[in-house]
Amino acid sequence: MLLFLIKRLLLALPTFFAVTFLTFALIHFVPGGPFDGEREIPPEIRFRLNVCYGLDRPLGEQYCRYIGNVLRGDFGPSYKYSNWDVADLVKSKALVSFELGLYGMLFAFAVGVSMGVICVRLQGTRWDFFLSFLSTLGICLPAFVVGPLLIYVFGVGLRWVNVACWEVWSDKILPTLTIGILYASYISRLAKRGLCEVLRKPYIVAARARGVSEGRIFFVHALKNGILPVVAYMGPAFAGIIGGAIVTETIFQIPGLGRLLVQAISNRDDTLILGIVNFYALAVIICNALTDCVQAWLNPRIRLQ
Repeated sequence: MLLFLIKRLLLALPTFFAVTFLTFALIHFVPGGPFDGEREIPPEIRFRLNVCYGLDRPLGEQYCRYIGNVLRGDFGPSYKYSNWDVADLVKSKALVSFELGLYGMLFAFAVGVSMGVICVRLQGTRWDFFLSFLSTLGICLPAFVVGPLLIYVFGVGLRWVNVACWEVWSDKILPTLTIGILYASYISRLAKRGLCEVLRKPYIVAARARGVSEGRIFFVHALKNGILPVVAYMGPAFAGIIGGAIVTETIFQIPGLGRLLVQAISNRDDTLILGIVNFYALAVIICNALTDCVQAWLNPRIRLQ
């Protein structure tokens, strides 16, 4: 299994360097620079700043030097936050984004799988149609719609929770719901589809012919293989939750990476933008590799392939 994980990570390295190259190129092709502001900087000061940060070098040389520093774990200094390295800024905010993503993923998995199981067990009933309608509605409502609605109802109207804090547990309920509803809807549909396909397999028919109870067939024989599509979706979903929390963190004023990225783009802090994008790329790669390992553990045929 360890060799399987190492192989998956090595295969993903070209993807990481491609993302880094594209981000670097797009940042430098956008008009303006990190030292542009409302007040014009004198030319001699701008020249010294460019020399200090190596921005007077050709783009190819800048990129090669940046990659060399990244391989040594040095993501460079921030242009806007004095005396702060990009790595330190990312570390200080990554835990908040990871915590939000973990809460959202746990909520999405628990609710999504439960809805899928109920829809299969009560297939054709009113509960099946009602939960299927909710999952479709959840997919259609993006975070920038769900978040303000939850704030208006539970924060402004009922005054049950705070809407712009990240301190006590009650502050984390609305952001978790905002980020988890969409993924719970997808997971419920994947779980329902996967379980319906597994229940039609020959070994399930054979188990029924042997007189095995429906509960044992469902929860022992079918559930493990039926949620394989959900497991395959969990890695990209978790990475997507962490990366897609930009809207949620901005709406609820959560001090995470998403909000920091919005500020970095507004400030044109190029090294900070690169550092955050690299972190998101690594998160996607690691989550996908771990998901492949879990799939291989549940289905050994994947390792043989």
